[in-house]
Amino acid sequence: MAATDVKSRSEMEPSLQWNLADLYAGYEAWQAALQEVRVLCDGFETYRGRLGESGTGLLAALQAEDEIGRRLERIWAYGMFHHDQNTQDPQGTEMVAKAQASAAQAGEATAFLVPELVALPEGRLEALRRETPGLEQYAHTLKEIERQRRHVLAPGEEALLAAFSPVLGNADTIAGQLSNADLRFEDARTGAGEEMPLSHGRYGQYMESRDRELRRTAYINMHRAYEEHRHTFAATLDQQLRTSVTGARVRHYGSALEAALDGRNLPQALYGRLIEAVHAALPALHRYVAWRGRKLGVDRMHFYDLYPPVLDLPEKRYAWQEAKALAREGLGPLGAHYLEGLSHVLEDRYIDVYENRGKRSGAYSMDVYDVHPYILMSFTGTRDSVFTLVHEAGHSMHSVLSRENQTFRNAQYPIFLAEIASTTNEHLLLQHLLRTSRDPDEQIDLRDDLAQKFLGTVFRQTMFAEFELKAHERVEAGGALTAEFLQETYRDLLALYYGPDLEIDEPGTFEWARIPHFYMGYYVFQYATGFIAAAALSQAILQEGGAAAERYLAFLGSGGSDDPLPILRRAGVDLMEEAALTQGLGSFAAVVEELDGR
Repeated sequence: MAATDVKSRSEMEPSLQWNLADLYAGYEAWQAALQEVRVLCDGFETYRGRLGESGTGLLAALQAEDEIGRRLERIWAYGMFHHDQNTQDPQGTEMVAKAQASAAQAGEATAFLVPELVALPEGRLEALRRETPGLEQYAHTLKEIERQRRHVLAPGEEALLAAFSPVLGNADTIAGQLSNADLRFEDARTGAGEEMPLSHGRYGQYMESRDRELRRTAYINMHRAYEEHRHTFAATLDQQLRTSVTGARVRHYGSALEAALDGRNLPQALYGRLIEAVHAALPALHRYVAWRGRKLGVDRMHFYDLYPPVLDLPEKRYAWQEAKALAREGLGPLGAHYLEGLSHVLEDRYIDVYENRGKRSGAYSMDVYDVHPYILMSFTGTRDSVFTLVHEAGHSMHSVLSRENQTFRNAQYPIFLAEIASTTNEHLLLQHLLRTSRDPDEQIDLRDDLAQKFLGTVFRQTMFAEFELKAHERVEAGGALTAEFLQETYRDLLALYYGPDLEIDEPGTFEWARIPHFYMGYYVFQYATGFIAAAALSQAILQEGGAAAERYLAFLGSGGSDDPLPILRRAGVDLMEEAALTQGLGSFAAVVEELDGR
């Protein structure tokens, strides 16, 4: 669809747009809320120096911090949603800036809380919790504070870091501006010689095209632009990782990896176990790459041959009502209570459905504890759009069930668990489509789709995770992240992961410069662990039925009330056990066996 064919927001059907009036009656009410939270932040000072005096005083301080957090969540959501529904509206940009300023003020105002609690004699927090009714709901919070005791700085130092938080780590902003605003790409070209405009948004579409020349020229031209600016991108990534490494040292961690995982209470061993398990599964990926080459009829596989459909099938299209019905059918094994909550997500204007002029691209779900979750997407009627819907609905239902069972603080689940909820939904929908399809070609296409999800979410993200580890280790050893080092490291990983049947094109070795997640501090490995866990959970739900579904709903309802691994373990998956990782990766090997045996 051409940009001129995209409607303005005012031309769209309101019933298919999210209802922001559930948050505030209007802009004036939002501004009043901003002022109210500023007053609360100023008043938080009354708790300074008194947190260890009594359990009731500590409870009041924690409840006051929660009140600030709940109001900020609502304020931030309203501003962000206004910006994202129309990025061309300057008021939305202004609202985001005001929300960020309020968040920074809150961070400064409450920065003394954790350092002051850490300064109490060991055992004092536990004693206060036992003797004070109401503090039990903060048991996990207090345990986490005690656990990270040695990594918390003095109150003044914490306040200083909070004050600098808006400007520290701005390398990602610089890299993002260069990538999204300043880079220019040569047009791609079809096999018939037609020039096609190349952009970030069109790149993904071109890579899935059956036209190999279009894919090739899009891939080469995209990464040549990054190659031309490789030294600048290397400098921004070097700066980002130095900030991460310095922050870890300041907080007395042995490495940036230890700091990142300790903040999520995950053992470092998990990171290494994931990489080892994926390395052991690489023969199945190499076999899949070779199978794709044969099905596509190419003499030599290139990276741009990894994503197009291997069969030239007519694309199914789904109306919005059909997509919602398919979501309900696919998620039916999760039971009546899940479907009841899902109905509210689908029908009560939680979702901003279609693209409009200026709307942010992509999709996300964001929860507002005192209201409900919201989903932004741009539904196009494709099968991928249906999967996007169930993916984001998985996040939303995680929030719904957490809110049903947990307090505000304990409902905040970590990203490590969030990706499991969304990906389990994708697995269930795909298995439903496989069960109900009677077309052999469609079944091949669906199995290839599952293999593609493993490729993109497990293997590719683990390759990113290994690249990130090697880059951090270079900085921690006193080295610099030069463009040459990053290119060589990335080339070696491409060869290792994709195997001997993939020809590596020189421009593609600069892909590292295009990946924004490298600025997010050991983030991407969670996609891989989440997908592996989701594969195991969905398999159990389909095989065991109600008992496994109940365990899964309890997992969703746990929010962040405990450490991530125990919550997941109670659902039936222990990622510290080799069997859990190999079982999930074995699902990929089984799919490749089915494809290659046909």
